[in-house]
Amino acid sequence: MQPFRSASECIPWLVVLIIECLAIVILNIITIVVFLQRRSTYLIIHLAIVDLLAGAVSGPLAIENQLAVFCPLWKYRQMNIWSSYFLIVVMQLFPFSSFINLTAISLERLHATFCPFRHRFVSKWVHRAIIIVIWLIPIVRGAAIIFLLKSGVAVMSTYLFLLFYAVSLFVICVSYILVVIKVRCSRHPQFHSRSKRERKLTGTALIVSLVSLLCFLPAMIHAGWTLHSSTYFINVHIYMAVQVLFLANSLVNPIIYALRVPGFREGLLQLVYRVPDLSNAPANLPLRILRRA
Repeated sequence: MQPFRSASECIPWLVVLIIECLAIVILNIITIVVFLQRRSTYLIIHLAIVDLLAGAVSGPLAIENQLAVFCPLWKYRQMNIWSSYFLIVVMQLFPFSSFINLTAISLERLHATFCPFRHRFVSKWVHRAIIIVIWLIPIVRGAAIIFLLKSGVAVMSTYLFLLFYAVSLFVICVSYILVVIKVRCSRHPQFHSRSKRERKLTGTALIVSLVSLLCFLPAMIHAGWTLHSSTYFINVHIYMAVQVLFLANSLVNPIIYALRVPGFREGLLQLVYRVPDLSNAPANLPLRILRRA
């Protein structure tokens, strides 16, 4: 891969990555605070935490190390082989954890659709166990990648990369297909407020998953192409665009929540303007009283 020919080509990508990382951190902090106020599902709050770490850790590491290989603005920092392998694993840990979290949310929405009564009484320990598994999978995968790279079979690490996404993609697609079939074929639809909120949350989770898949897809195509290509050459601008989209997975979620979840907008207004929570106020309460509150 050819590096940037001049600093003028490097600086725009550097600015884009810095702004993207700052936006990821700020928006996900807001998301965590708002959802904690609204007492939303644990997995969505955990997803915001993982995305926050992706912007605060994975993004800066990618800027400082990966961009240094192609950018003439600063000298590339040489590291020993174990440090470089560990750095690769840490950079990929949080984006991969985010994708696993999306897989867990799809299974949680599947359970909420097929077993709504049981889903209401799921213990907090179940969610905590799921969160532990969400972290264990990428950690084990990272250890396997370090072992494969140290053993000199880097190709297997790429296959592991693609297998990870293929399995997650399969689980997400099957889960939401079953959810859609269940909702469409239901003979006794429920119209009470809780059922509407659950369907709204399921639709939002589906949109978040689809957008995340679109963000990860270029990285999957890039990894597959470099794996089977006889000549490894790619334009550096294409490579940087893939990296920006890869990190954008952690940026789009708060934006989708703001557009799709009414409670998120209300919580955000309450956070910014210190407006009291009026979501449970009586419908016939005079408008002047609401304003005075």
